Amino acid sequence: MIILRSLLIIGFIARAVDSQSPCSVCGDGKEVGDPDAIFVFPGQPAVPCGLLESAGDQGLIPDNQCGFLPALVGPQCDCEPSGLGPTAPVAPPVAPVAPVASPTPRPSPRPSPRPTPRPTPRPTPRPTPAEVIPTP
Repeated sequence: MIILRSLLIIGFIARAVDSQSPCSVCGDGKEVGDPDAIFVFPGQPAVPCGLLESAGDQGLIPDNQCGFLPALVGPQCDCEPSGLGPTAPVAPPVAPVAPVASPTPRPSPRPSPRPTPRPTPRPTPRPTPAEVIPTP
């Protein structure tokens, strides 16, 4: 469903595209800072900023629309200078861990105990007296 929606959106953006040159939707030297933000323009479908940027990079946005896009896209997509966008989180270094004994016990060479030959007694309807052992 998402792929179909994305293809439809790119189709709307790229209507009547022949061989367009790439278009930086944020402007020269800038890139989308929030690819998950949604770009909304009246009369057009809402598009994730990352998808809009990809369409521009692939030349799917007509040249006559590329010129005015940066002023509209910038505030909604958090455009920023290229190369300063969000980076993937870096995992902290992991200290070497000494091997530990296996948490699973090894199988026993003996067979499992046999089940009880008789069923256990039924519960009593009333509590039974129990010996009370005083604590010191």
